[in-house]
Parts: sequence; structure tokens; C-alpha cells
Amino acid sequence: MIVGVMDSGIGGLTTLDRMMRVCGGDYVFVRDGLGPYGDKDDAFVLDRTFRACEKLKACGAGIIVLACNTATNVAIHKLREFDPNFDYIGVEPAVKPALGSCYRVAVALTPTAARQEKFNKLIFPVTNRIKLITLPELAPEIERSYFDVAALRKLAKRLYGECDGCDGLVLGCTHYVFLKDYIYETAPRFKIFDGNDGVARRLLRFTGKMGEPSVRFEMIK
Repeated sequence: MIVGVMDSGIGGLTTLDRMMRVCGGDYVFVRDGLGPYGDKDDAFVLDRTFRACEKLKACGAGIIVLACNTATNVAIHKLREFDPNFDYIGVEPAVKPALGSCYRVAVALTPTAARQEKFNKLIFPVTNRIKLITLPELAPEIERSYFDVAALRKLAKRLYGECDGCDGLVLGCTHYVFLKDYIYETAPRFKIFDGNDGVARRLLRFTGKMGEPSVRFEMIK
């Protein structure tokens, strides 16, 4: 089976890496040339996510992973309504695991994801233990600074600086996972969580262990 993976930019590469390590298998990764989605309106995100999924199906994908928290929050329920016989896996902020080992948790995600009903239902019972961080420029800066270690370190320190009063951080955008190791440089004992392990485990339940991993890359413009 070919596994399709879409993201608004490079953040989904962190999800892809985890799935390849856990599951193996053949992947097609579609990146949106008009992303990231974090400050876009819902109609734009919905349209671009559907286009990316159409591209993946045309490439032979038998299952699709939305390796983008914003796309998952905005579009996955619509995708499932539109094509109920096709399997979609989304990525979710790892709020529950974080609250299992931390008292107060910072949740960093994009403004578009933060206003969605899906996310607000997730945190509703525990809002008193959550500090919400929405930095609209963070994902685009990571996209631009992918090969600039000094810039990524600076962004990591900025994000960590927003976590005052918290003993854990949930990276609620796959772009932010690129900052994890740099945050640990500043705060080695700080607890950081992301949704990539959960995605890999869900994919494994669908596919089982597959063969040696391979991937090809496509783009929508």
C-alpha cells in the first residue's frame, strides 16, 4: 500500500520520518507551495487540503495522513464526509499525554487551529491547566530557516520563553517539532510532547509492518 502524506510545508517531514521508522513502507509526500496554513482562513485551508488529497489519490495512495495540525482541525471531518470509504489519519496535539505527566502545559499551535471547534473540544475539560500560545509568524519562520541553525535556536528560545509557569510544552504544529532539540539545549529537563508518535501508531494499526521505507515528493501550486 502507498501511504499518502500531505502538509502545508516542511513540518510534515517530521511526521513522515516517524512513520517510516515505525512502519516502513512506501510514501508519497505532497507539500503545498502556498503554505503554511497557520494564519489562513478556513475556506483556503479546506480547498488546499482537498487539492493535496486529490493529488495523493492520483499518485496511488491507499490511505492519507494529514501531517498538519491546522489541516486536520479544519478539514479532516469534511474529507471523511466526502469520501467515507477512504481512510484518513490526522495529527492531534498531544494534550492528554502531556497532562498525564505535567501540571500546567503550554500548547503551541497556529491561530487557525486554535479557533477550531475540534481543538476546543479537546481542551475544554482542562482549560485551567493549559496556557495557549499562538504565534502566527512561527511556522513561516521555521519554513524559511530550515537550514539556518542559529535562526532555529533563536526561534526555540522565543517559544520556550512563552512557556513561563508551565512544566511541559505541547508542539501543536508539525513545523514546531523542528525546534524540539533546540529547546532541550536551553532546558534539558523540560517536558516536550508532539503528535507524531500517535500518528505512527495509528498508521501501524491500519497497515502493520511494511517493507523497507521509500518516499517520493510532489507539490501542489
